[in-house]
Amino acid sequence: MPQPDSTIIKHFTTDRPVAVLMVFIAAVVFGFFSFKRLPVTLMPELNYPTLTVRTEYSGAAPEEVENEVSRPVEEALGVVNGLNEISSVSRAGVSDVSLEFVWGTDMSQAAQDTLEKLDQVFLPQEVEKPLILHFDPSLDPIMELSLSGEGVRYEGEIGLRRLRRLAEIQIRRELEPITGVAAVRIRGGLEEEIHVMLDQEALKRTGISIREVISRLSQENINVAGGMVQEGRTEYMVRTLNEFVDQGQIEDTIVRRDTTGEIRIRDLGTVYRSHKDREILTRTNGKESVQIDIYKEADANIVAVSEAVARSVGKIGKGELSPFMKIMMKMNPAMSFMFPERMAARLFKEEGARLEVVADRSIFIENSIREVRQTAIIGGLLAVIVLFLFLKDIKSTLIVALSIPISILITFAPLNLSEVTLNIMSLGGLALGVGMLVDSSIVVLESIYRCIQEGDDLKQAAIRGAREVRGAVTASTLTSIAVFLPMVFVEGIAGQIFGDLGMAVVISLLASLMVAVYFIPMLASRSIPAIEEKELSSTVSWKTWETWQGFRSDVHWMRSSWKWILLPYALIKCSLGLAVEFLGKCIAGTVGNITSFLLRRFIPILGKFGSILVKWPLVFTQAGIKWLVKKYPRWLEYALDRPASVIGMMCGAMIVTIFIGLTLETELLPEVNQSEITFEMNLPVGTPLEETVRVLSNVESRLMKEQSEIKSVLTTFGYDIANIKRSDEGEHSARFKILINPEDNPIESEKRVMDNVRGLLEKVPDLKFRVTRPVLFSTRKPVSVEIHGDDLAQLKTISVEAEQTLGDLSELADVETTLRSGAPEVQITYDRARLARYGLNIGQVAELVRDLIKGNEATRFNMKDRRIPVIARLGEQDREEIEDIGDLIVNPGEAQPIPLRAVADYQIGEGPSEIRRIDGKRVALIQANLGGASLGTAVKAISDTLSNSIKWPADMNFFITGQSEEWQRSQTSLLLAMGLSIFLVYVIMASQFESLIQPFIIMFAVPLAFVGSVLGLIVTHTSLSIVVFLGLIMLVGIVVNNAIVLVDYTNLLRARGIAPREAILTACSVRLRPILMTTATTVLGLLPMAIGLGDGAEIRTPMAIAVIFGLISSTILTLIVVPTIYHLLDRKVKMTSLTS
Repeated sequence: MPQPDSTIIKHFTTDRPVAVLMVFIAAVVFGFFSFKRLPVTLMPELNYPTLTVRTEYSGAAPEEVENEVSRPVEEALGVVNGLNEISSVSRAGVSDVSLEFVWGTDMSQAAQDTLEKLDQVFLPQEVEKPLILHFDPSLDPIMELSLSGEGVRYEGEIGLRRLRRLAEIQIRRELEPITGVAAVRIRGGLEEEIHVMLDQEALKRTGISIREVISRLSQENINVAGGMVQEGRTEYMVRTLNEFVDQGQIEDTIVRRDTTGEIRIRDLGTVYRSHKDREILTRTNGKESVQIDIYKEADANIVAVSEAVARSVGKIGKGELSPFMKIMMKMNPAMSFMFPERMAARLFKEEGARLEVVADRSIFIENSIREVRQTAIIGGLLAVIVLFLFLKDIKSTLIVALSIPISILITFAPLNLSEVTLNIMSLGGLALGVGMLVDSSIVVLESIYRCIQEGDDLKQAAIRGAREVRGAVTASTLTSIAVFLPMVFVEGIAGQIFGDLGMAVVISLLASLMVAVYFIPMLASRSIPAIEEKELSSTVSWKTWETWQGFRSDVHWMRSSWKWILLPYALIKCSLGLAVEFLGKCIAGTVGNITSFLLRRFIPILGKFGSILVKWPLVFTQAGIKWLVKKYPRWLEYALDRPASVIGMMCGAMIVTIFIGLTLETELLPEVNQSEITFEMNLPVGTPLEETVRVLSNVESRLMKEQSEIKSVLTTFGYDIANIKRSDEGEHSARFKILINPEDNPIESEKRVMDNVRGLLEKVPDLKFRVTRPVLFSTRKPVSVEIHGDDLAQLKTISVEAEQTLGDLSELADVETTLRSGAPEVQITYDRARLARYGLNIGQVAELVRDLIKGNEATRFNMKDRRIPVIARLGEQDREEIEDIGDLIVNPGEAQPIPLRAVADYQIGEGPSEIRRIDGKRVALIQANLGGASLGTAVKAISDTLSNSIKWPADMNFFITGQSEEWQRSQTSLLLAMGLSIFLVYVIMASQFESLIQPFIIMFAVPLAFVGSVLGLIVTHTSLSIVVFLGLIMLVGIVVNNAIVLVDYTNLLRARGIAPREAILTACSVRLRPILMTTATTVLGLLPMAIGLGDGAEIRTPMAIAVIFGLISSTILTLIVVPTIYHLLDRKVKMTSLTS
């Protein structure tokens, strides 16, 4: 590798210290301002290569949705470029077709291709236009608000309608314009409707159909623009104003005139204000409320958005108006009560409405970021303490310690340019590398001090010391960096989430290399001036003052005859300057004397106190180092004389490590505790909402009373059709989101709460439930089993048997199948012959039945700025029982009314809850959480159980997917990345040493590190995950550094003519201290991360454990094994690089 010219090093480090200092100060300043601008997020942006095509088919059963929507869409989209897998879920009224593309696909182009293919699909007329949803797992609400009310006005249905109206009128309008807010979704309360309840006998008597009623209401409730009319010099706008203004006008609407007179709406039924059929009920801490979910834009800063929302919530709660509304009120006070915002403000101010933040995801993010910062600071301080204990010199310690803050601050500027956010991975990379940032500086400073001991002056020592080791520290830094380059080949989640970490480590290490090569020699070449006491009289010696010196320069300049005319100006300038400078020096001298007095008095006291604190750590550290320096050469000589024994022991340790490593438990990612758990519950399908509320309210109340560790409970009964996330959601489903008070041991608190809630729910008959937690990375369940088969009935039978079988495994929890019985159905089968006899068709009759039972929106009633739906349907008395369906008249207006039972048969049945397809084949999906076992253990138990306990038909099989599939994919990519990392490290070292044998010797440090890592995972009961894999990849670049230093200095000594064995012994003895120092600083810098305190520590801890144990074992074994192999190969192989 070409080396920089020594004159350049001299120029920048010794002759131009101010220039070097200014360059680094500028870089630090830019880094500081970049740090302030970096957006804060929990995790790096995850670009999942997934699209979802959602198509609504109102009133259709899952089988109709599958045949008429899902299949045609699948067939059309199956040829989209880059498609990896296509799957669909057909459930009542909606089809979701999911497209999973290969990683790295241009999703904008993929969405465009998908849209073009959808345009070629012909769907039934009743089907809504398909929507393309860009799937983003970060689209969980960042905040959840609760709106409730106190007092009579908020009781009963009227109060719930008022709360819902308040949420939609003011809160949504106040929050949606906030920068970074993508959507505000409202759940709960009652949505207003005007119901036109028709009487079956009245319709039958008058011969009027419900379609005629709907049509008349729509025609009568209109405002239409009629163009322009000009009369004289004035132009008038023509408008038809016939919208309903009150409920009475709806009742008075004339539907038909006949011989008996006018038939109005009131003659056919009743009209009243009510609410939409209730499908959802929400509560906060046991009290019914309206819940408001806040979603952020994909690139928004979650902390900034949450803070803005919280400020706005505070204003709303106080009844404050937005700036625009305040201006409007000042312009026209009479308009105050015309604005819904003003009305909402009055409600908040006078009538007891309460808006509060009940869940805020940004708190966990801020805590996680703060913990990472503290981890980095503590690790840096520990590294500095280690330096002091080794160096015994404050100046040297400070010089090296400066590497940490300078390198970190410089790093933020490139991170900002690369659009990397501040998240637990990027900051975790800095915390991970904080101990490594001083490694190069330690080696450079130690080399400079050795040159001083050999007789060089400060400047010459800085030049020679930096020159001798800059090749080694450059190679060491490059090897640490090179291991991250193959991460571009890592697919799946691992490649997405660890990119920021790798970039942070790479940039910070490059910055630390620049600091070590340029900044450290500059500081080392300068001595810190001692504090000198000066008398006040000498301080004010006017002949040396700058003003007098300036005056003398002016006089010298005015030697030319014509310039003497400026002498009066120079005299005035000198006089004023001397007076000001005299005053300033008097003040400075006085302050300096006081400071000097205080320093003389208190520094000795502080020095004594500090010496007491550091004396014994210094004594023990130096005693340990002296003991190692004394014993190490003997151990090394013993090893050099017995190379076979050393290599045999190394091979034995590696073999044992391999066998033990194969038995390690595995998981995709460690589970992160966010002090939040959610219980999703299902009663038997068909259970009405009222029954669901009654059954589970008792559990909710007991939960609130018995658990002091619970902060809040957000309860949802039923489902919101506009925000459905699970196929099994319905009026029979419920959800408890439990927020836990953070304590000293949040994991234990969460476990106690979870066990208690499980115990309460297990006592509820016919209840099935599962536990979920906030998801950071993967949206898949830990364990998923796909059962493939074409026969739906057989597929259901096998899936239920598999669900029961897997439910008995202790390794699993919350086992459930997606293919279960759907809602009870009244299945109507029309007789085509009988329909044809009466001149009817199936489509006509089916639509009529739908309008009578479900109802239809006839028009919308304008009330101020609200548009309230007007729904026409049969009255409840005519559709209370199933037998009433048979009495529906299917030929209204005819002389002979024909009931539905005359042309159709109907029976009670049930269909599937959903029909799922993957790559064109029907699939039943069984999902489960882990029941305390590792992912690998659970997968093996599932495979063995399903293979041995179930008799599989010939046309059916199963596949284990979920996180295990993602783990296999990521594991393959990470193994490839590790292999490429080892190769790149070897390439860099071969280029450095101009040898193929010496890098091979150094590479023995890698398996020695893996020995310690596996031991550390076993001791700490840590599972093998992609986080641990990344730690192992980092080790490849870290552990070779010590060996590089040893081999490099050995080569240097041999080039000076020293014998090989003596060169090895000397190099190892000389480099022992810097090796121990770099290892100790790195290990102690990682120690706070390995301890795993604070939010989000679960992600960082396994990586730190792998690196710490691997680095310790590698350092210990490298000091013996690498010199031994070097000596052995030197005797048997002619090393061309050493003889040249």
